Amino acid sequence: MFTNEMVHNALQTWCDNVVKVGEVHSEGGDVQAFSLQVLSESYDYDNGRVLFKPTLTFGQQTFRPTKEGALSYFVGGNSEFPDDKGFKLKPWVKVWYSKEEFILHGDLAIVQCNVHFIGEDDSHIFVNKSFVFKECEDGKVRIILHQSSLPYQP
Repeated sequence: MFTNEMVHNALQTWCDNVVKVGEVHSEGGDVQAFSLQVLSESYDYDNGRVLFKPTLTFGQQTFRPTKEGALSYFVGGNSEFPDDKGFKLKPWVKVWYSKEEFILHGDLAIVQCNVHFIGEDDSHIFVNKSFVFKECEDGKVRIILHQSSLPYQP
């Protein structure tokens, strides 16, 4: 049964992983291997389906239902996804969530929030996020839906 604490832990883990991917990249580590580990631990690609709509995607590659597509968005370098530059490589030095609202439903948490990103160059963006987190059979919490968009600007 999903709890409030599990929601906050899942969101914080997601934010922390964005920063860690950038750190691994900046330190010359194997960012692809680390990102694959994040995708296996935090997204349910290995065990089921994931609905993922990254912030900066469009056209035929808007949605990323495969681990390969998600990895490309995270770190770039995949010729099958030529528009991906590696969103998580910036690096982002601080990432946090705010204004979260959620519904707990059995082994699921349906979440909406804002996520703020501070870049190493002191840039700041925030995006609107929707997540569905699932408590999986192995007891780990993983993402089964991740939708991200820039705030509407009339």
